[in-house]
Amino acid sequence: MINENAKKIDEILRLSGEKKRFGRIRFVFKFIERYLLERLAYFSPINNFRVFCYKNMDVKIGHGVFIGNYVIFDRIFPGKISIGDDTSIGDRCIITAHANIPSNSPLRLVYPRMVRETNIGKGVWIMPNCVIAPGAKIGDYSVIATGSVVTKDVPDLCLAAGVPARVVKKLEIPKNI
Repeated sequence: MINENAKKIDEILRLSGEKKRFGRIRFVFKFIERYLLERLAYFSPINNFRVFCYKNMDVKIGHGVFIGNYVIFDRIFPGKISIGDDTSIGDRCIITAHANIPSNSPLRLVYPRMVRETNIGKGVWIMPNCVIAPGAKIGDYSVIATGSVVTKDVPDLCLAAGVPARVVKKLEIPKNI
C-alpha cells in the first residue's frame, strides 16, 4: 500500500517537475494544507474568506471574483487553474486541472494521468453545479448554464450549455455599460 502511494506521488512529482529528494514529504504536507484550506473554504459563508483559502491553495484568482459555496478545485494541481477578474462561480461547481484513474484498473494504460491548464476568463458567469474539465478554456464574458460539463474551449461572449457543453448563443454586451 505504501509502495503504491509512493509510486503515485512520484508520478505527480514527475508531472510537476519536482525532484524526488524531499519531494514526497513536501507533497504530502502541501496536500494536507490544501485539503484543510479547501475544507475551511467549503464551509465558510463569507466569499472573501473562500477566495483567500483558494488563493492559498495556489489557484490563480483575479480581483472581484465571487466563488459560491461548496465549490471544489483540483487539490493536486491547483496552480494550473486561473480565474479572471470579476468572474462569478456558482455553488457546487467542480474545476479540475488533472484527471486520472486512481485504482489499478488496466484502463490506466489507455487513459494515463492527464494534467492541463484550465483557464476561466474575466467577467465569466458559471452557474451552479457545473464541471470544468482539465484543459478547458472559457473565454471572457461567457456564461456556462446550470449543470453543464465543459470539456472543450468556450469562446468569448458565448452562452454554453449541456453535457457536454456546447455554444448555444452568441452574447452581446450593451454599449451603454
